[in-house]
Order: sequence, then structure tokens, then C-alpha cells
Amino acid sequence: MIFDMIESMDKKELEATLCLNYCPYYKPFKDEGLACNGFTIVERLMARGRDIPFGSPAGDVSSDTKKALVRDICNACPFYIRDCDFTAGKEDTQPCGGFSFLGHLLDAKIITLDDMHNINYTLFK
Repeated sequence: MIFDMIESMDKKELEATLCLNYCPYYKPFKDEGLACNGFTIVERLMARGRDIPFGSPAGDVSSDTKKALVRDICNACPFYIRDCDFTAGKEDTQPCGGFSFLGHLLDAKIITLDDMHNINYTLFK
């Protein structure tokens, strides 16, 4: 696994780094104004001074991590009810980039579920 440590990054740089590289649904020329919960969590972790490594993750996210992420972040995501084919269980769908990226960070033990919960509990209500 190769990671580059990025300490501070503005929203556009984060979008280019996270969404463009990890999200199969990202449309760089569409100004959506919304971000998935994964993006918001990564942005807030970085704003609190966490070094978040970016790079090419190895392998799939573990099934336990997938379950935890669906339980803990997807239900509060602005795309969950109307636009999320992955959590709806549709065949051959992939999770969003924020979900995948957080999953790799969790599996690599770079962050914990508590880290995500502690950044802002209101994301999870």
C-alpha cells in the first residue's frame, strides 16, 4: 500500500484527491453542492489536524467494516435514501468513494469508528 501524507488541503483539492480517484459516481464538471458523508468525515478529520494518507488502497474493504460503515455513516448521508444503489443492494453497484476510502482507513487501522464519531456526532443522528 502506497500512501502520501497530506496535512492540509482545501475543499477543491480534497475533492480532486478523494472523489476523482476513489468515487465511481463523481462527475467533476457537475456542481452538485453536496458531498457524501465519507467526504465530510475526511474533511473534518483533516481540519482537526489528522494526517490522512492518500494512495492506492490494496484489496476490498472487509465485510465487518462495510457493515459498520453502512450502519454508522450511510444512514445520515444526503445520498442515502434517493441515490444510493449500493446500500439499496442493487446488483453490481459499488459504494461511493468516501465509503471506500474510509473503509480502507479503518481496515488499515489509520482511523477508528470512534474517530469518525468524535468529529461531529450530529453526522450520525
